[in-house]
Amino acid sequence: MSERFIESGEGVVTDTLTNLMWMKNDSFLDLGQSITYDSPQKKTALKYLKKMNELAFAGYDDWRLPSKYEAYSLYDEGQALLDHYNMVVHLPPVFSPGCGFDTWTSNIRGKITSYVVSFDSGTGGQKEQDSSINTSARLVREAGPVMNLPKSVPLVKMDNKLAGGWR
Repeated sequence: MSERFIESGEGVVTDTLTNLMWMKNDSFLDLGQSITYDSPQKKTALKYLKKMNELAFAGYDDWRLPSKYEAYSLYDEGQALLDHYNMVVHLPPVFSPGCGFDTWTSNIRGKITSYVVSFDSGTGGQKEQDSSINTSARLVREAGPVMNLPKSVPLVKMDNKLAGGWR
């Protein structure tokens, strides 16, 4: 049986199940900090995406933010990798340790929130676009016809007694 995730070039990982090619590093590893989705802040997911395409990272200029289903397809409860806080995230070990805790996706709601998938719990939900707490961007591109994506992403379970930024 062949491996699902293979390093398919310098700095990239191909998922043989979904035909998606991922950057091995995320924005936290490349920039050394968590980032917002889009705001006046200097470092954002959209600026990072634009820069990677301008550089034609790994020879490609069609990198993009993943959909929430694509991001969730990386989550594997049986795998463990340490993020930049030395907390366990459930990503295959072919990806670089020291990465971000979660990732921005291309799923947005207006100009206020964007969908984030957490790699520690495999859940997701809306987050304010100008929030940079724990958040990074893991870019993706299609390596062939995309297939076998998850049907849904579990929602973050809320404690009604606590207020929070999730909507």
